[in-house]
Amino acid sequence: MSGARLLGFLRELQASTPWTVVLAEEAGACVKWRLTGSTWEATVIVEPGRWLGLEFEARDPSSGRRVTYDIDTDLYDISRDDQRESAAGIERDIIEFLGHLRAGAVLRGTGGPKVVLVFPLDGAYVRVVRGRFMTGASSHADLAAARKDGAYVPVD
Repeated sequence: MSGARLLGFLRELQASTPWTVVLAEEAGACVKWRLTGSTWEATVIVEPGRWLGLEFEARDPSSGRRVTYDIDTDLYDISRDDQRESAAGIERDIIEFLGHLRAGAVLRGTGGPKVVLVFPLDGAYVRVVRGRFMTGASSHADLAAARKDGAYVPVD
């Protein structure tokens, strides 16, 4: 069933990190977890057979500007057998992202006019940039290309 590994990982995070990790809402099979660090917050929604999702927001403590990144099963009907592989991939990506966050591998750009996140995911490096009106993400083969300008610190 989709979501079982993710729920286990969230319970493990609750016991092993200094973050605030709480089961915020439970309605039938749907559960919503809230995770909070000093400069970020995330919501993870697990509704087996229907929806898996992560909504992540990081804040630049000096400017207060924010950048968001989402991973979810938005376009996939994960109740269908032929979509189980897609659901498993999304679940794996959410676990990988949170694992990299715990390891300090999710980086936030310091300085510059835009809030930037850089992190490894699925064999590449993702660069998320919050512009004036929109947020964009790009994939890069190596960390140096993703961190093309500025200095970076781990999101904490």
